[in-house]
Amino acid sequence: MQPDLPNVPKAAEVSAQGIALGEMNKILLEKIEELTLYIIQQDKRIEYLEQIVTTNDIKKENR
Repeated sequence: MQPDLPNVPKAAEVSAQGIALGEMNKILLEKIEELTLYIIQQDKRIEYLEQIVTTNDIKKENR
């Protein structure tokens, strides 16, 4: 079973008790921001690793 997202109410809780739309929008926007920052970080990491691979490929060709 997947763990619950921090600060996000469980579906059962929302179904039973409801939730203010403004509050839910705020929570979802926070999660979108977190995911966007994570994607940017991963993209930078991928670019760095691609540079390493390219550099290693060039070194192999020059041997």
